[in-house]
Amino acid sequence: MTPDILIVGHIVKDITPSGPRPGGGAYYAAVQALRLGLRVGVVTACGGDFEPAAVLPDADWQVRAAPATTTFENVYAGGHRRQRAVAAGPCLGMDDIPPAWRRAPISLLAPVLHDVDSSLPGQLAALAGLTGLGAQGWLRRLEGDRVLPGEVEPMPRWLAGDAVFVSDEDVEDPEAVAVWRESVPIVVLTRGPLGCTVWHPGGRAEVPAFDPEPEVDPTGAGDVFAAAFLVRMRETGDPVLAGRFAAAAARFAVEGEGAAAIAGRQTIEALLAGTRVNCGP
Repeated sequence: MTPDILIVGHIVKDITPSGPRPGGGAYYAAVQALRLGLRVGVVTACGGDFEPAAVLPDADWQVRAAPATTTFENVYAGGHRRQRAVAAGPCLGMDDIPPAWRRAPISLLAPVLHDVDSSLPGQLAALAGLTGLGAQGWLRRLEGDRVLPGEVEPMPRWLAGDAVFVSDEDVEDPEAVAVWRESVPIVVLTRGPLGCTVWHPGGRAEVPAFDPEPEVDPTGAGDVFAAAFLVRMRETGDPVLAGRFAAAAARFAVEGEGAAAIAGRQTIEALLAGTRVNCGP
């Protein structure tokens, strides 16, 4: 069965002060999509020490066996993340995706560290559907085991589809990503508490952030944003409305550890309407 949204990327073991927990862009995006009521298919890779279906049983999983599960150690200081790569798994490509999933209405490619083949965005975009890219995993570079931001190339091979999402922490010159408009219709630069910039065919929009109450853990907020944006973009066709919806979703995501506070549609829409309620996922 074709899912409502196809998500491709490594599920990750995040080492935190409170112990290991699931992470990675594919994981956080899948949780958000599920809580918005979508049927979710995730293509990933992990070692025998990790069972994705046990972590997120409501999603459909296509898992490529790997010698090791991609593992990161995250340390936050002064609102910034310092990250160390402990282990990395194999690169995912079209052959890893079930044929029935390749024409999903929405696709989100969410690599964490060059774990999605750079030809896959163009291949999926040619099959129709709304295709979004999390740029982070293609931009990152390693110095030893330290994960560092990369430089913006004007036309990288992986840049194809309908929308690309990038954080100001993922690139050395955030405004340089505007050049990507020559390759994709929508470019979104997220700036944490400063909101986001959405470049779209109609121009440029600055979308403010919603203040969390309080911020507990920002891990995965960008992936939640990307998933929520694509869902709302598919529903409305309006990138500015999608940006506002995604900003509200990201606001809730940072209010708990890991995926604990990722919100459902009713909670997000209540915030957008000006009413703060706790509706649960």
